[in-house]
Amino acid sequence: MAYKVFANGFPLPASDLNNFFMRQTVLVFASSGDRSSQLTDPVEGMISWLQDVNKFQYYTGSAWADLIPGAVQTISDKSANYAIVAGDVGSMIRSTGSAITITLDNVMTPGQKIDFYQAGSGQITFAAGAGVTLQSKDSKVKTNAQYTGATVQCMASGVYALIGDLA
Repeated sequence: MAYKVFANGFPLPASDLNNFFMRQTVLVFASSGDRSSQLTDPVEGMISWLQDVNKFQYYTGSAWADLIPGAVQTISDKSANYAIVAGDVGSMIRSTGSAITITLDNVMTPGQKIDFYQAGSGQITFAAGAGVTLQSKDSKVKTNAQYTGATVQCMASGVYALIGDLA
């Protein structure tokens, strides 16, 4: 896509707005869902800011990815069963109480990850959601004990690797 310098007094057709302005601007959205509903035909290289997770993302040509992966990791506390969402990518989920189950839904793209930390006494059990194949050493799917952690990394579409201190 070319770069254009606009001059005063010249007309500004819609095609110039779409090709030069809309595709070469940081677009601000409330959430990734808001972005998906408003921006139905993204172009490779577009950059957006997501207000709910405070991060920049760029369009790779097939998916949205973090512009600066892992630069700022948010921590969200969970004390009940939970299913991951796309907004959890790049964050840490901390279990704060008794045992919980984390359902790993098919919301990540290859290379993305989510960290987990068992701060409470109850283990975190990981369950594969629809369309997800979960891989782990010896098929272990629980955190080992209090103050241990695990990471879920998307290895390929629908293929998640669970690594960490597992029981």
